[in-house]
Amino acid sequence: MQNTIEFFKPTIHENTTKYINDVLTFADNTKVKKLENAFKELIGCKYAIATNSGTSALHLAMCALDFKRGDKVICSINVFPSVPESVRHFDAEPIFVDIESDYYNIDLIKLEKALEKNQSKKLKAVIVSHTAGKVGNMEAVYDLARNYNVKVIEDASNAMGAEYNGNFVGNTGADITVFSFAPHLCNSFINAGMLVTNDKTIHERAELLVFHGMKRKSCDEYGNVDYIYDVVDIGWKYDISQLEAAYCLADLEHIRKSIARRKEIAAKYSKLLANTRHVSLPKVDEGHVVSQYIVEIDKNRDHFVNQLKKEGVKIGVHYMPLHLTEYYKTKYAMKVFDYSVALGCFQRVMSLPIYPSLTDAEVEKVCEAVKKVAEQHI
Repeated sequence: MQNTIEFFKPTIHENTTKYINDVLTFADNTKVKKLENAFKELIGCKYAIATNSGTSALHLAMCALDFKRGDKVICSINVFPSVPESVRHFDAEPIFVDIESDYYNIDLIKLEKALEKNQSKKLKAVIVSHTAGKVGNMEAVYDLARNYNVKVIEDASNAMGAEYNGNFVGNTGADITVFSFAPHLCNSFINAGMLVTNDKTIHERAELLVFHGMKRKSCDEYGNVDYIYDVVDIGWKYDISQLEAAYCLADLEHIRKSIARRKEIAAKYSKLLANTRHVSLPKVDEGHVVSQYIVEIDKNRDHFVNQLKKEGVKIGVHYMPLHLTEYYKTKYAMKVFDYSVALGCFQRVMSLPIYPSLTDAEVEKVCEAVKKVAEQHI
């Protein structure tokens, strides 16, 4: 039977088992606090709150900013559904903007036009996502946000450990940045997220809402909540368990090595697949953490993908533009060509496997499969 190269596999580090055993044996049940402190130390931000998913962190960010019914929030049309989904849960309205074709991030010229068109008291925020770990021109975003008096939420689910202008993403100027420890949600061992900010008021609000709006809550070493507490608002149960925190802490301690390995794999792909028929390779610069390696197929992408699967190589697509999905297409009466750049890119893109435990031999096998399919591709 042919060996299959998975699109994504989580990495188990030497300290992963130790940290999990610390929790299971009650040797150390402070992993959540250690994870938050380690994250603050890495990013250089003032405040960090661990959550049970990246989506929870995103929704919590909006709760902390007090989004309300009818508010407007601008985001890319080319994002994971968790972004507009969180907006819609406030009965607020996402305003979608097309992407640029080089890195598939939000088009800043079209973003400015959307800000100008929708400026009002109801326009509250811009959510900027870093597709595949490529950070865009955030200084331009921050300037626009100041000019139009809106908040900036950075969705850095695919950009943990990325740097911009000498600082880590999460400490570059956004009001709130959210991260995910499971950017490949279908494959990960863990679901966990992180909300970071340098704003004390935002932090205090998020910290209150992350666990049922409780004040004066304290827990013993086994996680039991004291029976004396107060509830001062309606919150959520978005906190993270010690077990999840243990896994994430181990993963975080290897973030630089993981990024370096992904860059090695990306460089190998770029070298081995150079000048391959029908295949256009991504631009990978120094600041790119390459959480996905996205290539474009010049025609008949779906056939190319199916042939790769027959060769034992699984791929992904990042992402399906939201105006092609039933809910958003119907809700906002969007037509297929309303976001022409995102549509065109979606018809061409596919993501190759890229994760730290992928071996050089597996990388070479992926390249051989791509070349084989490309030679037969019509």
